[in-house]
Amino acid sequence: MEGLPPQIGRYRIDGLLGSGSMGTVYLAHDADLDRPVAVKTLRDLVLDEQMREVFLGRFQNEARAAARLHHPNIVQIFDVGDDPKVGPYLVFEYVHGHTLKEELKKRGPLSRDKLLDLAQHVGDALATAHLAGVIHRDLKPENLLITDNGQVKLADFGIARVPNADLTKEGQFLGTPCYAAPETLRSGEYSEQSDLFSFGAVIYEAACGERAFPGAEAMAVAHQVMSKDPVPPSEANRGAAIPTTVDAAILRALRKNPSERYASTRTFVSALKEAYDGRRPPTAQRKRKSLPLVMTLTFGVLLALWVAVENCEPKVAGPDPDAGTGADTGTGVGTDAGADIDAGPDSLSPHEREEAAKDELGRARAALERGDLTEAAAALDRASTFDSSNPDVAELREQILAARPDAG
Repeated sequence: MEGLPPQIGRYRIDGLLGSGSMGTVYLAHDADLDRPVAVKTLRDLVLDEQMREVFLGRFQNEARAAARLHHPNIVQIFDVGDDPKVGPYLVFEYVHGHTLKEELKKRGPLSRDKLLDLAQHVGDALATAHLAGVIHRDLKPENLLITDNGQVKLADFGIARVPNADLTKEGQFLGTPCYAAPETLRSGEYSEQSDLFSFGAVIYEAACGERAFPGAEAMAVAHQVMSKDPVPPSEANRGAAIPTTVDAAILRALRKNPSERYASTRTFVSALKEAYDGRRPPTAQRKRKSLPLVMTLTFGVLLALWVAVENCEPKVAGPDPDAGTGADTGTGVGTDAGADIDAGPDSLSPHEREEAAKDELGRARAALERGDLTEAAAALDRASTFDSSNPDVAELREQILAARPDAG
């Protein structure tokens, strides 16, 4: 084991588990608790003394926050430290198994059932973290561990960003651009929605075996993420036989505008399950439902005109209730979604209510960013009417209350 540090902090190093652009992971032994652990060190970053102090403070704070996350699909953080020889390090629960990256390389795209299991496990893990105010920021196949019994565990919470870091440093991207959200690459923004984009990129790859944004050069890949839409997964690998409904569900998670993605990771998982059952996104459903209405209106108008011509009486069309309904409703054909919402939440399917709530949550977030707390609260009330169980409702309500001038 030449080249391995004999010890990091109080942990004896027993072997190398892996290494990447952001650090090295060792198999270690915790003598105090007599258990195997995984120790991750960060790669050598050239920071001046002041920046290093800022980084270490953030690194330790975020590691402590992540250590409070307890969920069967999250790798537990046990300890954080700064070793004089190797620098900052994290100590994780040791998970015996392999990564999703290794699984895809060895066996290719996941089956429907395995993909939905993966989505459920990761979606639950991210939802738990987001409710606790923790953003993962580096979701990718290498950070998804699959145990021997098929359980998926999300690793690498608590890795802080380098303060004032640019997109590149010495020609290398600080992160994984093919899974990063456009807003992250463009302006360093991290949020639940950026995690959702990364989640979508992982599911895309798991479904078809190809990256949503392929390429070997980091800057070129980053440009793709920011400016180009990925091809549907079914076109990236035609042999995977992916339904078009699944294409649509995955591509929505990868939209450039964060407000156009799903409201939460659990919403995405629900949409993915429905897509495999052959149900299209609700917008497509509403458009489809409008076609019979258009045909009925057209038939009604033509029938009224025919009766009028035959009888040469201008009032012939008056008694025809269908013709009158067609004239009144025709102005609303182009806003079918609005008509659905106006009919009330009870008239919508569960998925349509969920999507309507998502739209209102997007309006609430936009209003909150503008500082319009009244509009944000109104949009949030509407979202709660459609889907009161959505966890984003309570979280946004807390943000609105905290933003009020009299808060605190």
